[in-house]
Amino acid sequence: MPEFGTIAHLIELAIQGERLAETFYQKLAGRFSRHPDIVAFWKGYAEEENGHARWLIRLRERAGADQLNRPADPEVLQQAERALTVPIDDLVAGIKTLQDAYEVANELEHSETNMVFEFLISHFAEDAQTQTFLRAQLSEHVGRLMIDFPKRMGTGTLRRGIQASEE
Repeated sequence: MPEFGTIAHLIELAIQGERLAETFYQKLAGRFSRHPDIVAFWKGYAEEENGHARWLIRLRERAGADQLNRPADPEVLQQAERALTVPIDDLVAGIKTLQDAYEVANELEHSETNMVFEFLISHFAEDAQTQTFLRAQLSEHVGRLMIDFPKRMGTGTLRRGIQASEE
């Protein structure tokens, strides 16, 4: 683990956060295995989280030692640490319907994880064009849940009728 409180430490926490989100979406896919369209949606989300983690790994690899060893913003570090305390297995166990999954996913997508990712984009993307592209990707990722999911998976009332299977 990188030295506590550094940018390298923050990036490591952010990678772990993206991996937790990836695991969450993979588990959701498993909970709705009887519904191929729902499985495809959650697996796609898991892949996007994997892509976020890979971007962070590349960011860390490209950054110089001076940059990585700088102190990180303590508030952003706290946000990253809080995001890692989310008990993924407990969240998944509490999901009984597709509506539950949708609500928990919305909370996760609006949590500290994305705030940390946004901070890293702002401070470490190579240029304004890259920052704009990455922000658009992040916005599209959240938008897919808030807009595409209801279009594809119906209203909250319908989603409440789709039961999650026990793992």
